[in-house]
Amino acid sequence: MLSPSPSAKFTSVVENALDAILILDDQAICREANPAAESLFGAGRSALIGRPIGHFYKSSDQFRESWQTLLNHKFQQGDAELIKDGFSSLFVEYTAKADCLPGQHVMILRDVTERRRVQMSLLESEERFQQMANNIQEIFWMIGAETKKALFVNPAYETITGRSCDSLYENPTSYEELIHAEDRVHLLSKLDEATRTGHFNERFRIVSGQGEVRCVWVRGFPVRDAEGKIRRLVGTALEITAQKQAEEEAEALRKATLSLTQDLRMDFIMETLLKSLEELVPYTCARVLVPESGPHMLALGERTCPEQPKKPGTRSPLTFVAEESTFFHRILTEQKSILIGDTNTEEKWHTFKGHKQLRSWLSAPLVASGQYLGCLSVGHTEPNLYTHEHLRRAELLAIPAAAAIQNARLYETACIYGETLESRIAQLKRTETALARSEDSRKSFEEKFERVFESCPLPFSITTLKEGRFVDVNAAFEHRYGYSRNEILGRTVQELRIWEDPTDRGLMLARLNQGATIRNMMARLRTKSGQIKLTAYSASKIQFEGETCILAISEDVHQYDSEKSN
Repeated sequence: MLSPSPSAKFTSVVENALDAILILDDQAICREANPAAESLFGAGRSALIGRPIGHFYKSSDQFRESWQTLLNHKFQQGDAELIKDGFSSLFVEYTAKADCLPGQHVMILRDVTERRRVQMSLLESEERFQQMANNIQEIFWMIGAETKKALFVNPAYETITGRSCDSLYENPTSYEELIHAEDRVHLLSKLDEATRTGHFNERFRIVSGQGEVRCVWVRGFPVRDAEGKIRRLVGTALEITAQKQAEEEAEALRKATLSLTQDLRMDFIMETLLKSLEELVPYTCARVLVPESGPHMLALGERTCPEQPKKPGTRSPLTFVAEESTFFHRILTEQKSILIGDTNTEEKWHTFKGHKQLRSWLSAPLVASGQYLGCLSVGHTEPNLYTHEHLRRAELLAIPAAAAIQNARLYETACIYGETLESRIAQLKRTETALARSEDSRKSFEEKFERVFESCPLPFSITTLKEGRFVDVNAAFEHRYGYSRNEILGRTVQELRIWEDPTDRGLMLARLNQGATIRNMMARLRTKSGQIKLTAYSASKIQFEGETCILAISEDVHQYDSEKSN
């Protein structure tokens, strides 16, 4: 049996090759094409032979350049974008050799369209990722799980940390130096844990390249290999310095407001207010300045930082005449907030008694129920320290502070009235006891009681314990509540809606039934016109005309009423 000739073997190889093979003449016209070429170009052999190969190139300039290179150097490798079926793109890699036979050139082409599309897709994805990473305000980071070395950070790293990205790439663990010394041990242990669990979610402090302390919120997630092992951690770092400061400010104000309501004594309120102020605004000396009488001003509260040791003996609070200080007289007249960067530039500052040593100063008015109570005076010996942010914080604190000062004054007034009422009630009680000693003096007692009852300038009332039905009232009661005696006798407190909050009367009855005597209970009672009056209310159980009744004395807290009317 004869073996195939070399020519037949060559033809067989060409016909069965998986790559497209073309034989081209000097004008790049196709003279031969194998079946793989027909499949590659989507055209039959007859459509390829006799046709210039350049017609299939998308870029004619690229073809002319590459063809000339082939003829000059006899060999060329490259890639090209061709047109298949007259409209669709086809990407190929080719190898071409010139003059395999005189005037004949071989070109072998391989379809890499799918691979090129994958590469382009990856490139586009990488470009999109890079665009996103370059434009987001958060740090996007990637570290190796085993080495904990930084593999990638975006430009936000420089903005937030104040250090260059190159410095991190040169020293991939230098990010550890950014962590605040007090947070570093805890954070590094959490990071080590994250390399095993794959999760990291921490808020902590960093120190920027300029030495500024900032707060960041860092979250990380795992990147696993095909076997599920964590190879990298990727995540984001968001600066939350402003948010953290706002949270701390809100918490400080919340605590201050709560503390100011714990005790109504003025000295307690002053101490609490000035300590709370220190958490919001740094100061060397802070005072609460209030009008005392006429043009005189009084430092109702005062505190220095650091606190000065108290000298033996009683130290009088700072007082001065506002009109003697041109500067402060303007502050008192305008009743507005003020911020001074450097008091050396403020005309007439030296006339402000007790404040000459301060270089930075701010003031926030204390206003409650529309009434100007005074101002917060906050100063520091360092110039240009205060900003509008400090002033805003002082203004926020001044709101609950003014309310607390007003309540303390009402409390002091109520205490004074309470002591007077207690003295009067005690006197009446002694009279009642003395009259009860003798049955023979009962009639005289009733007459005296009636005279006291009717002539007393304080509002008296007698109501049944069980129903709250009015049995008797005196003239002072008629005057205060606007009812005539005939209008009110026989009617109940519920019918007249005397008590603004009926539960207050319920509490009073419970205490009376336990044997207690009510002394200066603060209550709100309604007049005939509907006006609500803050009242110091005292009451005792008595026997009147054979029935258990309540003898009550109610007296205005006048300062409250005047403020309500304003």
